[in-house]
Amino acid sequence: MCQYWTSRMFTKEVAGTANSIVGGWGNLGGGVTQIVMGSALFPLFKIIFANNENPAAAAWRTVCIVPAVVAFAWGFILMKVSDDCPKGNYSKLKKSGDMPDVSASASFRSGAMNLNTWILFLQYGCCFGVELTMNNLAASYFSEKYGAKTEVAAAIASIFGWMNLFARGLGGFSSDKMNEKLGE
Repeated sequence: MCQYWTSRMFTKEVAGTANSIVGGWGNLGGGVTQIVMGSALFPLFKIIFANNENPAAAAWRTVCIVPAVVAFAWGFILMKVSDDCPKGNYSKLKKSGDMPDVSASASFRSGAMNLNTWILFLQYGCCFGVELTMNNLAASYFSEKYGAKTEVAAAIASIFGWMNLFARGLGGFSSDKMNEKLGE
């Protein structure tokens, strides 16, 4: 959804940079999650469950409630206060005739028949698949291979997620520069 918003709000000359910076902030979530969950909330929950038979296991199983509550609350706030696009909400735009009413199946079919959709699907599947794997396994790797405590391993693993701010922004900027030279 955020890529759609930025594509609609920025011109094609800077859309790559805008999308990549926004996407970088979004993918930064993997790094922030490692820090917040593994290095901040996990130790706090271990203290809360100190009287439990296995405080670390109890903390790790219950700490996941926090992002679920935050995601639900943020989704509710976003639903109530944001517009669907820069021109307003889709339902109002359709009622006023400013937006054509296209069926979901026709829209899906149009996207599925576009070669660019499949190229992007493949690229993003490979790229994000690696990122999910790294975010999922990096802390365990540092913990098991080097004996780092969970809190330290999570902090080290978070660096991979924080890289997205720089790496994705640079990729989008490069894309815009290539578009200047080779684009339409």
